[in-house]
Amino acid sequence: MTPETPADLIRQELELIDQGVAMQTQGLQLLLAEMHALAAMLPVAPAIEEKTEEEVEEGFDNLPI
Repeated sequence: MTPETPADLIRQELELIDQGVAMQTQGLQLLLAEMHALAAMLPVAPAIEEKTEEEVEEGFDNLPI
């Protein structure tokens, strides 16, 4: 068996990096597909209406300190 040259080691490392990037890409594509599927299931949010400051404050739980 002949010893590996530095060029061979660099080629092997490059192949490993390419494989790692390909695996990450597959994972991100799967995540994107799941996000699209979930977005299709969620109801469309109603349009935000203009509210007065008092109406906005009513929506918060104001606990005394």
